[in-house]
Amino acid sequence: MLLILAILPIVVTVGLGVFAGLRHQFAPTTSDILIQLVMHYALPLSLFGGILSLKRATIIQNSSVALWLALGMLGGMVIVIVSQCCFHQQLETGTLRALVIASPSIPFMGVSVLLVVFGKISVLLVALGGLYMNLVQVPVSVLLLTLAGGSTPEQRWRAGWQKLCRASRQPVVWAPISAFLLNLAGLRLPSAWLTNFTELGQAAGGVALFALGLLLTTRPWRLTRMVVLNVLLKNLGLPVLIWGIMASLGVSLSNQQLVVLTLAIPTATIATMLAVQNHLAPDEYVATQMLSTVIAPLTMGFLMWGLQLV
Repeated sequence: MLLILAILPIVVTVGLGVFAGLRHQFAPTTSDILIQLVMHYALPLSLFGGILSLKRATIIQNSSVALWLALGMLGGMVIVIVSQCCFHQQLETGTLRALVIASPSIPFMGVSVLLVVFGKISVLLVALGGLYMNLVQVPVSVLLLTLAGGSTPEQRWRAGWQKLCRASRQPVVWAPISAFLLNLAGLRLPSAWLTNFTELGQAAGGVALFALGLLLTTRPWRLTRMVVLNVLLKNLGLPVLIWGIMASLGVSLSNQQLVVLTLAIPTATIATMLAVQNHLAPDEYVATQMLSTVIAPLTMGFLMWGLQLV
C-alpha cells in the first residue's frame, strides 16, 4: 500500500501534464512559468517552513545522511566524468551524462514521493539535494562546459564564479540555508505560524510534477542504447552502489532508506537546460529524462521492496 501511495501520485500528476500537453491546452512556455513559480516561491516557502518546524536534534542526528547523500550526488558525478574521460568521450558529453546520472529531480519529485514515505524528515532531504545541485553540481558543470569550449582560464573561472553567485541568490538556495542556521540557533516555528508557509508551499510537489509532464511533451526524444544505459545507471546503478557501500559499512537501515530512495528519484532537467544553453544537442538528455521518469515506478518500487519499506 505504501508503494502505491508513494508512486501513484507521480504517475497521475505527470500523466495529467502529458495529457494536457498533447492536447495543446497550454502555451509551450507554460511549463517554464510553472517551474519559475515552484523554484522561486512554492518550494522555498515549503523548505523554509518545513525546516524551521523540525526539531534541532533531528537535523543534528541526520548529519550522516547529509554526508552519504553528498557522496552519492557529488561523488557519483566525479565517477561518471572520470569514467567518460577514460573512454575518450568529449568533456561536454561526460559532464552532461554525469549530471543526468547523479542529479535526481528532488525539487520536482522529492516533495511528493519522499513526504509519503518518510514524513516530515523529507524536507531535510529535499533541502540538502537542492543545495548540492545548485551550489556544487551546476557551477562545476558550467565551469567544465566552459573549459571544453576553449576559452581562456581567466574566462573559465569568471564564468564559474558568476554562476555560483547567481545560484546563491536563488530563493531555493538561501531559504533552506537560512532556515538551517535559524533552526540550529534555537529558533523553531510554532505550528500556528506554519500555514503562512504551507498555503503556497504545499503546492510545490503537484505543480512541479504537472510542469514536468508538460515539459516532456514539448521536446522530441529518441530511444538509444546510450539513453537506456544512462537510465539504468541513474535509476538503479548509482543508488545500488551507494546502498552496497552503506550496507557493507554497517550504516543503519533507516539511513540507507533515506539516502538510497532519494538518489533513485528520476533525473533532473538541468542537463537538458545546460545542453541547450551551450548549443549542444539535447536529444540524449531529454530522452534520458523521459525514460527515467516513465520507469521510475518500477525501479523505485523495487528499491523500496529491497529496503524493506513495503
